[in-house]
Amino acid sequence: MADAEAAATWVAELKAEFGSAAHERVTDLVSQAVTDGASPDAGRIDAVLRLNLDTASLHQQLGLQYLMNGRLPKLLEEQVRSQILDYGQAFISFYRLASQPGSAASPAQVALMLSRSLFFLGERARWQFYRHRAPQDGFWLQVNEHLRCAEQWKAESLPICLFNEERGTTVQDQFLILQMLATLTSGNLSTRQLNFSHELLRLVSDRMTLHAGVQETSSFVVDLLADQPAHRPRAQAAGGEYRGWSTADMVEILHGWAGSLEGGRTPEELRRLIEPGIDATLLRVLCREWAPRQMLFARAERVSVKERQIEVAHRLPVLHRLIRKPEEEARSRAAQAGEGFEEATDIRIYGFVTTRRRDRMSALAPAAEAVALHDEFAKWELDNISLTGLGVTFEALGNEWAQLGTLLGIRHADHPAWQLGLVRRLKRQQGNRVYLGIELLSDRPVAAAIRPADTRVLDPSLAPELVWSGGLISLFVALGKGGKTVNALILPLSAYTLGKQYVMSARGKYFLVALGKVAEKGLDWCLAEVELVRTLQGPEG
Repeated sequence: MADAEAAATWVAELKAEFGSAAHERVTDLVSQAVTDGASPDAGRIDAVLRLNLDTASLHQQLGLQYLMNGRLPKLLEEQVRSQILDYGQAFISFYRLASQPGSAASPAQVALMLSRSLFFLGERARWQFYRHRAPQDGFWLQVNEHLRCAEQWKAESLPICLFNEERGTTVQDQFLILQMLATLTSGNLSTRQLNFSHELLRLVSDRMTLHAGVQETSSFVVDLLADQPAHRPRAQAAGGEYRGWSTADMVEILHGWAGSLEGGRTPEELRRLIEPGIDATLLRVLCREWAPRQMLFARAERVSVKERQIEVAHRLPVLHRLIRKPEEEARSRAAQAGEGFEEATDIRIYGFVTTRRRDRMSALAPAAEAVALHDEFAKWELDNISLTGLGVTFEALGNEWAQLGTLLGIRHADHPAWQLGLVRRLKRQQGNRVYLGIELLSDRPVAAAIRPADTRVLDPSLAPELVWSGGLISLFVALGKGGKTVNALILPLSAYTLGKQYVMSARGKYFLVALGKVAEKGLDWCLAEVELVRTLQGPEG
């Protein structure tokens, strides 16, 4: 801790002996330097800056290891999380101590320390954002204090290199990245989309500039004296210390990139960031959320509901079984009625019920028994309802499967038949409660079966739960789109190929259909538009 050279030598020896475990030992050393409490001298500041620089790659690797491994045991997951956050907190605490008035640090060092502190605070916030939670109380005051400190040193706009990157940054950039990301936490973006938004902000944060107070050009403002993130300008409370900024230049860049993606060209700046779920549609959403002026949209009126519940089911095979159940029950009743008539005919002709009749009745019995089985479903509290969807709350424990984009079956007292919905918004509340916003896809889905038009036999390796009535399970829905009704199918993701033709059977009728573009996609299902080629007379055409 004498100077930067000594710190570099020590870290090199530590890496050679302990490898990635050097990360934790550096955390302990810096935490001890904070515990000492004394204002650090110039040599110690240089040493800690170098420790941070030389172990930044270890810290990044540990974070990637955590994010990429979704099956860590809970205890190990908590240990890795604690290791990551403790590292950042150790440096935040030291940098805060070293940035106090009268410190031995130079303005350039203060700019570097505060930028890194905001980077680690952003890392802590993203940990919560990715899980649809809000940071703990006092977090935003801590963030704002870093900007105030940089302004006192006149270091908020000094260019620095955070961790050996080619692209420079400033305290102001890091502050804006965190504040703008916080505007996207309404619960309608996935972890992957939020991470892309963060990377995008790192590219364009220099196109926004802070100014004191609230001006006509301010797109967003933040009160440095309040424990709140940035928000749209509104009637400000007296006594606040406001900073504002315009997003016009930034959004103009995003519009250009969205246009390129829609034209089939990937901008060079985004090439490394594009992955499934990241497309022009997401960029258009970001352009809307970060627009220079707030864009208002007409939303269906929500009506609050009390003391009511809905039944919920998920997974395509389960939903298909529930939706086809009334049809199968009707067939069973019809078959039983037919059996009663034919049984009477047998007795009239033969004087007894034939063996053939008894065999057929035995074959129907298991099916009738299966239909009669009672299903138990999750019951969630209905919070509000509108023409296009509903809001529900429930306990997180036991419902971890409910994520953004999950396909749901919904049933409640006002609509006893199963409806289909998609989770569009997810917010975690206090007390381990979760709020979901669900968009209704269809209130009358139809159970269907599809078979490739160019083959007579399905793949024998298909799971039995995916096969019904001689075909692959699917759900036919009529979607409202742009004031028009569009025919669509929900089918297993593995069965989708653009333009592929299937023979579809539904409610005793047969159609030849061709798959169009995908409108929605889950882990094992997709919602694709379909074009009716022609009506068929039977399963063979």
